[in-house]
Amino acid sequence: MPAADLSQLKDIHLPETISNWPMAFGWWALLAVVLVLLCTSLYFWRQYQIKNANKKAALRLLNHQYEQFKASKDSQRFLQQVNQVLKRYCLKAFPEAIHLSGPAWTNFLINTSAKDAHATFFDQPTANAISQGIYQEHCQYDAHTLYQACTSWLKQNKPLTTENRINTQTGGSND
Repeated sequence: MPAADLSQLKDIHLPETISNWPMAFGWWALLAVVLVLLCTSLYFWRQYQIKNANKKAALRLLNHQYEQFKASKDSQRFLQQVNQVLKRYCLKAFPEAIHLSGPAWTNFLINTSAKDAHATFFDQPTANAISQGIYQEHCQYDAHTLYQACTSWLKQNKPLTTENRINTQTGGSND
């Protein structure tokens, strides 16, 4: 057998490298699912931010009023400002409560409290200060307790049920 001439051999021909494009259907489906989840989570996060913007603004304003009270020690002014902050919060969150005053106002605050029926953020002296104290020249109450109660109520209030709506609409008016 004659010896093979190596110069007659052709070089090895390598196949083309496999490309990542176009991607397989599974990758397109995964990309679509991730994009939908991302958009959905951004939407709900934005809705959460919008929903809580009123609450955050009220908490900041309440904190500011409390800091002013600590500097001035004017408890009657602080009581009026706290009531104003709560009413301003209710403009968006509970518009049906804006007309309430006196005991109906405190009943509304208690009914929308996130605590159970036997406990509330507002003890009796604090509730009396909110319902009657703003109409008196000098009202005796604990400002720190009022601040804590209002802060807790703002952070943890709950929507009114139909039964609670009926109970809170039987009160006085600010007209």
